[in-house]
Amino acid sequence: MQKLIALAVGLLLVPLVAALSALVLMVLGAAAGWLGGLVFPQVFDNMSEMLFGKIVPAWQIGAMFGFIGGFFRHFGNRRRSKA
Repeated sequence: MQKLIALAVGLLLVPLVAALSALVLMVLGAAAGWLGGLVFPQVFDNMSEMLFGKIVPAWQIGAMFGFIGGFFRHFGNRRRSKA
């Protein structure tokens, strides 16, 4: 019974923690993109035009990369190097 409860908690808790941390990383990515857009506006304009075909605000690009990075961090490659 304890294994069943642990499995149920794990199945509910892991995706919730992953989604919440991805949202936090999305906000941090948006802040980084906004700051990068202030410092290097032409770079973000050219990059967004090349990737999306139109100019996308830098904070949206940062938010997208932060959100995707958050999921890769949680559900990516689980192998750890043995040092």
